[in-house]
Amino acid sequence: MLRLLLRQRFQSAQICRYFSSTTPNESSIKKKLEESLKVESINVQDISGGCGAMFQIYVQAEDFNGLRTLQQHKLIKNILKDDVANMHGLTIKTEPTNR
Repeated sequence: MLRLLLRQRFQSAQICRYFSSTTPNESSIKKKLEESLKVESINVQDISGGCGAMFQIYVQAEDFNGLRTLQQHKLIKNILKDDVANMHGLTIKTEPTNR
């Protein structure tokens, strides 16, 4: 019985996250990046577990063509400087479109 209850609880937690829409913070970050860059592909994910202060961001943009990875990440952090000040964790993965 305990095993069944634990399985149900774990599955419901997974289902809630996988089927929920994006959080307001995810949407805000995505919108800022899309407005500032020529984005080909983007994914913003809140990985904080609910507090909204830790994000994983993937961006592929034309603006990154010819820039080193560090320059690409600085560009992202500059666009999100107000948001980054309130975060306690940020993972950034970027790619140029001419790869």
